[in-house]
Amino acid sequence: MERRQMLHIPGPTNIPDRILRSLSQPLINHRGPEFEALLSTCVVGLKKVFRTENDILIFPSSGSGALESAIVNLFSPGDTILAACLGVFSDRMAEIGEKHGLNVIRLTMDWGKAVKVEEIEAILNKDQEGKIKAVCLPQNETTTGIGIDIEGVSKMMRRVGHEAILVVDAISSLACVPLETDAWGVDVVISASQKGLMLPPGIGLASVSERAWKRVEQSTMPRWYWDYKAVKKSMTTSQFPYTPATTLLFGLKEALGMLTEEGMEKVWERHQVIGKGVRNAVEAMGLTLFAEKEYASDTVTAILMPENIKYKELAELLRTRYDIVIGGGLQKLQGQIFRIGHMGAIHFMDMYAVMGALEMALVQLGYEVELGTAAAALAKTFIKK
Repeated sequence: MERRQMLHIPGPTNIPDRILRSLSQPLINHRGPEFEALLSTCVVGLKKVFRTENDILIFPSSGSGALESAIVNLFSPGDTILAACLGVFSDRMAEIGEKHGLNVIRLTMDWGKAVKVEEIEAILNKDQEGKIKAVCLPQNETTTGIGIDIEGVSKMMRRVGHEAILVVDAISSLACVPLETDAWGVDVVISASQKGLMLPPGIGLASVSERAWKRVEQSTMPRWYWDYKAVKKSMTTSQFPYTPATTLLFGLKEALGMLTEEGMEKVWERHQVIGKGVRNAVEAMGLTLFAEKEYASDTVTAILMPENIKYKELAELLRTRYDIVIGGGLQKLQGQIFRIGHMGAIHFMDMYAVMGALEMALVQLGYEVELGTAAAALAKTFIKK
């Protein structure tokens, strides 16, 4: 019997059938009128998802490439940035900056802990000379299942009057949790196609504010592929300075249509309820959440491995018997935690399957929990919605 695997790693995510069908279309001329109409539609839809009137730039790239694009366009060698480091992916922004000759002030947190608004404020208040050019934060750190209060940080930066721009990595949060780019005053938002947008990897995205464009004009960092000005110039005529990922743009148009049909507020609410349900089920089963609970992510949940159960055995049993694929711990967390992704094309009943399979697999591996506990916790959460 044909069985469909359910992908619940922290990304890439499951691709809906509607989008899969759209990806199978024949290619079109990427210099022709059909492509221009396609790109224009995608940009309009992306502005609704980013909640912005700022410029949207599209790159054929991974999310990491889009992060590098921010570094090479906004800064010059020797500039200082503040980067919150609370996991593999927030560390990456700091590492990219250092590779390009920036002075990176790392606000390093114990993994599983969130960076707080007041901690960023204290560093900015000490910067009397205004050397810090940007505050770089993830909205969501998938390594540990932590979310960051971007709205609070943005309001604080305006209140203290620091001239630093705010650069947000929203790769695993865009189209999943509330992000009000313009209302919050976020200068640069970086994202990618393979998470909340429900696509395969291959599209990197950046929204760029007027304040950020001033930094682009001042930047002396070398770039060619990542050049914001070149991409913006081409996109004003619905073109690219190089070959675009045309097939992925077919899928992006379909994904944006699906998000519009549901409504962004309802998309955010769906992820919030599912995230809460997963955490409630985890705790009901007697498992321990890894992330600081007040800042727990609504797109990925990190869970400590139960004593005497090995991650590889749990993941293999879930994959081979129940067709559920989960993620493991990265770097120093390898073997210590497992992670369940719940972003993008998911709904309430999907999580019944995932958490029910997890419960059964744990019981088979010797963990003591009453069967049905996870389902009961999910039901109580979802009914209260």
